[in-house]
Amino acid sequence: MVITALCQLTLLGLASAQVVKRPLVNSVNELFPKIDAVLPAAQKYSLTKWTTAEVDQIMPLNRFWSDTLEDKDSEFYCRDDLSVYNVTFIDCPEPWLVGHCAKAETTKEATFDLLGRLPSSPRGVISDLLLTVMRPGFSMRAADDHSVFFAARPAPYDEFKMMLTAIRVGSPGIPQDKFAEAVAADSCVADQPAADKIEKDGNYESALEAGLAVVAYLKLVKSPPLDASCMQKQLDFLKPYLDARWDAPGECPNKVPPNIVKYKPVAFPDGLQVLDVDPVPAPRATVVQWDKSDGYPKLCWDLSQSPKMGGPIRGDPWALCHCSDAQISADSMVTKFGRLTPGLRSHVRHLLVINYDGIGASDSAPDYQFIVSAGDAPDSSLMTAATTLLADGFYNTDPWINAISRDTCWPTMPYNVQFPWYEIFSATGAIYLYDSSGKSMLERGYDVSCMSNGLRALGAYDGSDFKQGGKCLKRKPNDPIVHPDTNNLLPSGPNAVSEEIMKKLFRPSSVWKEIRKNN
Repeated sequence: MVITALCQLTLLGLASAQVVKRPLVNSVNELFPKIDAVLPAAQKYSLTKWTTAEVDQIMPLNRFWSDTLEDKDSEFYCRDDLSVYNVTFIDCPEPWLVGHCAKAETTKEATFDLLGRLPSSPRGVISDLLLTVMRPGFSMRAADDHSVFFAARPAPYDEFKMMLTAIRVGSPGIPQDKFAEAVAADSCVADQPAADKIEKDGNYESALEAGLAVVAYLKLVKSPPLDASCMQKQLDFLKPYLDARWDAPGECPNKVPPNIVKYKPVAFPDGLQVLDVDPVPAPRATVVQWDKSDGYPKLCWDLSQSPKMGGPIRGDPWALCHCSDAQISADSMVTKFGRLTPGLRSHVRHLLVINYDGIGASDSAPDYQFIVSAGDAPDSSLMTAATTLLADGFYNTDPWINAISRDTCWPTMPYNVQFPWYEIFSATGAIYLYDSSGKSMLERGYDVSCMSNGLRALGAYDGSDFKQGGKCLKRKPNDPIVHPDTNNLLPSGPNAVSEEIMKKLFRPSSVWKEIRKNN
């Protein structure tokens, strides 16, 4: 069955939760010259240059390395002029991985000194550093987890700033929700840009990193003193994170290694969505529309009221919920869901389809047996999300890891190439479903024998759930039905949206970047 109701855009409700804080200083950038003055001189180092063959045998560490090494259309592309080094500083026996583009505006020696200015312990939060080229007149600094990236030429004090960024975004990172609680208890935040971001966007990233800069100033600089008592709760919260990096004893303790993974070809370099041109069969579905008075599954309603979601909502008896401004119709949603086998569908408690203008995708919250599909998500995206609901930790077991380690290709390029087991498991599920649909992958024109070990391991684990004509297993009951006041759709309080589900579906990004126009 399907229910229909109008939901006002919940961004209207943000004003009631608006946070306004005064700044401690106009900009924390004014603190960095004082911090820089107390840092040691750059450490001496020794070098080992990678051979071309060694560079060719590894996977790019992240999207910035990939753009530099592989994407000829990228402004960062520098494969023919890129040198990769192991740089070993005299204060630490373990080397840092550094890439340097000869076309960049910064010498390789100055690039190595960016790391060398930092003491070995805080330097260890940076796993690798890449400096490459960029369009004329611009420069950039960025971070992906613990990997640091510069384009053209770094600005003064960037090495220290990027160390703070790596502490903030690098795994395990700093929980922003706990930091937001500290902000709420204080009367100020570090600087004006941070205050503006919180007031306008509810974004605490700038305040968190600026807060780390204040903590560093108070720790390292004795004069002039800085009275930061107006943000004491934030300082108390952030100080242990900086101290853990700055004060760790020994030579380069807790150094984060770079994510170096031997190269494997990818079976579907353009993504699994290429399989959508020949979809798997979908059974006919009977759809009965609910009246508004019939209510909504609570998970669907709560998530539809999130500012990240917004928009109107629908649902059906399998707890399928559809925002009326979504890119795909309710009928298409039912058809796409029907392309999951009965066994896979039985693991799905709810599906919510929402509007999204970016690249369509689906994600899951396995603890709730819940899937959100955003934008015009391909069938394969829904299949990969559904596969994660039956994983039950299998992707971390020896049978799975050993199986895919023996394969000679990956189905798609995993986001985390050092620990790709989860992503490969979900992608293998989509391929297994297509292969079991009555028309094999080979009949579809794709030879996936390079990933046969993973396919066999998945089949042995739970292949029956991917078979056409399988059984619809007994699934958990639908979420409780709620009857909201549709004349007042603003969230009723901090519990109006399930925070646990939102954390699972909208994990903070480990990627951060800042593009600057050079003077």
